[in-house]
Amino acid sequence: MVTGLSAIDILYLILLVGSLAFGLEALLLGLGGKLMVLYRRRKVKTIVIALAVGLAIAGPAIVTSMALALEPLYFCVVVLAYMFVAGKIISVFREKLARTPAPPLPPQPSEREIKAMLRKRGLGKLVKKKRAKSGG
Repeated sequence: MVTGLSAIDILYLILLVGSLAFGLEALLLGLGGKLMVLYRRRKVKTIVIALAVGLAIAGPAIVTSMALALEPLYFCVVVLAYMFVAGKIISVFREKLARTPAPPLPPQPSEREIKAMLRKRGLGKLVKKKRAKSGG
């Protein structure tokens, strides 16, 4: 075990190392299910945002704990409070972070492709009837 560090100092180190997890939790609180969509489309951007949010949670929590000389239990409560506040702030920016572009429309099949599909499904008689009607 590391000597010379108090329990609160060890807790600070654990928080800094685990700030990515706190950032992901705040993103999940703020974005809800859209976090998975954001992660699927932009993995690196999501990890960078989560790390930045996690450090934005950890930094003020450590400063608050040092300024108020909080005990470890109260420090953990401050971290959770900052995480919920970060989640609320992220929910304000939900549309900007997790905007989803409209899905591209598939191209319309040509008449030849439609006829090939009908023949493939055993409906070739419909193609012949339409051809006879359109020709006369």
